Amino acid sequence: MAQLIKLQDYISRYETNMYQYPSKYIRLKQENWTKIKQLWEQGELQGREKKKEIPLEEDRKDKPWLRFLRKRQVEHHVEAIEEEAWTPTTMLELKQYFLDGLLPFQIKWATTTLQKKSFVDGSIHEDENLKLFLQRLPDTFLVMYHPIVEIKTVPVEAEVILIGPHEIEIISVLDVPDVTTIYPSSESSWHVEKRGIRTKMFSPMHGLKRTETFVKSVLRSYDLDFPFRKVVLAPSHSFDGPKASYLTSYIDKASYTGWLEEKRKLSSPLKHNQLKVADLLIRHTKTLAVKRPEWELDDSKNQL
Repeated sequence: MAQLIKLQDYISRYETNMYQYPSKYIRLKQENWTKIKQLWEQGELQGREKKKEIPLEEDRKDKPWLRFLRKRQVEHHVEAIEEEAWTPTTMLELKQYFLDGLLPFQIKWATTTLQKKSFVDGSIHEDENLKLFLQRLPDTFLVMYHPIVEIKTVPVEAEVILIGPHEIEIISVLDVPDVTTIYPSSESSWHVEKRGIRTKMFSPMHGLKRTETFVKSVLRSYDLDFPFRKVVLAPSHSFDGPKASYLTSYIDKASYTGWLEEKRKLSSPLKHNQLKVADLLIRHTKTLAVKRPEWELDDSKNQL
């Protein structure tokens, strides 16, 4: 599960220590996957009767992170499953169960620190594109999801910035309802085919180039040489037309699986230069946050 290090203009725990939290997250995830897997194999992840929650039998030795995860897993399914009991029956279902429980925890880390918090739009939890990046990519990929950056003193919303061990991908996700084929061009407008009729759409290259300007500016300011490329990601569509320009990729439904598999097969651990680049990029984003109330500060002492 990729790590959400920056979400829009919300405060992030990764801002406080980029060199600590990525490896800490990987360690905690591995520890608690082992714990959840053992509970499942021992039959302790039981289903529920109608409108009845799974009883929480917490081990006193459980880390607060695991207790939070188990609590969120219960909450996640309470409203969704009312007619019949449910528990993961296969390893694949168990992995998805675990990932779904991690998602709110990741958002928590990306919107709070131990001292401050941001006010989060509820729609964030239902953002399918965010879920796609976090749940389909490995732990060693760091995600900046539409961060608010400053370009020529003007704050703007950037595209998705995916920081891997060896390169940065600046990604624009296209999901155009009822469209089958997208026709890229070098113009300010692209064309799409919708029910057999071609219409214009705004070129995603504008946002990609704007975000590229931000990334290049930060790298240049610190004399860093770290590869990057631009990606137009359209998992539900097909591209037809000229090939992408230099250092740009068009990923459609035919190449999407290969794009994901390439990242999943990457065995490289987190790299020092990767963390350095992520730290510098996040330092040049905007953050809006307030001090957490005293009762939340007391509670945070018992949480990671």
